[in-house]
Amino acid sequence: MALPAGSVRDQSIGNVARQWALADARAALKWTQELPPGDAQRNALRSVIVSWVQSEPAAAAEYVAGLPAGKAQEDAIASVALQLANSDVQSAISWAQKLPEGASRQNALANIISQWSESDPQGAADFALHSSEGEGRKNLLENLSRQWARNDPQAALSWAGNLSETTTRDLVLPGVIAVIAESDPREAAKLVSRLSNAEAQANATAAIAWQWAGSDPEAASKWAASFPESKSRQEAFESLMNRWSQSDPYEAGVWLGTLPQGESRDAAVTSFTQRIVSSDPQAAAQWAESIGNQNLRDKQIESIVVTWLQTDANRATAWLANSSLPAETKARLLSTK
Repeated sequence: MALPAGSVRDQSIGNVARQWALADARAALKWTQELPPGDAQRNALRSVIVSWVQSEPAAAAEYVAGLPAGKAQEDAIASVALQLANSDVQSAISWAQKLPEGASRQNALANIISQWSESDPQGAADFALHSSEGEGRKNLLENLSRQWARNDPQAALSWAGNLSETTTRDLVLPGVIAVIAESDPREAAKLVSRLSNAEAQANATAAIAWQWAGSDPEAASKWAASFPESKSRQEAFESLMNRWSQSDPYEAGVWLGTLPQGESRDAAVTSFTQRIVSSDPQAAAQWAESIGNQNLRDKQIESIVVTWLQTDANRATAWLANSSLPAETKARLLSTK
């Protein structure tokens, strides 16, 4: 009796393909090619490829490279890349580099580098550093540095910190610092000064503030407030508020009340109101009124009122009448009730 369409049938087809491929990969491949297009066929093909590449890696790799571009080919390339990397990294790299430029090639290299970095992170890092793949190189380095940091944070930090090229160092260090912040945000905070680029510093401070706010928001808030008015301070405030307002919106609001006017405070208030609007739209609206930048203030108030009108039109309308929004904006919002 044929199984009805659905996950059970798809899983059964995948199991058949997997078992058949162990005995005769080419026959199993022919069978999967005759299946109706869809998830079941893609999953079956992936199962066959995984088995085939173990017995005939060159033939399997050649077949996958010749598949029509699309999801089936992307999945198959990813499977081949991982299997080849398990047995022979250099052969895997050589194969991936012969693929046409594009997402499939970048994904294949990313899978190989990920596998490679588990056993030889330095070798994988050297390859990624000398890659000329443009945006692909950037992604390889970022992913590799984070993975290395999770396995050996001090070695990853030493490697990233000793990179001679400033641009590359500022590219990978924030990821390493972010991973260190997961277990020791206070230590990670000491590393921000190693970054020379303002954007890299802002990315690192945002990651640290998020992690630190989960364990000690008071300490995180003192650290974030120690920055001068800058992109780093803004990013730190936003991350802090996004995390702190989830766990203790009252204390987060108390801290907000201590901040002086400025761009970073505006960023913090904006993040705070976005977090509390669903539970307390009136408080969110009142906080939004305190944003110093008029364009940002009007935009945030309008966003809050739109949400509020959907849940409590009467109170939202009454509050809107006395808000600082321009008359034409009030009229437009009320016309959409």
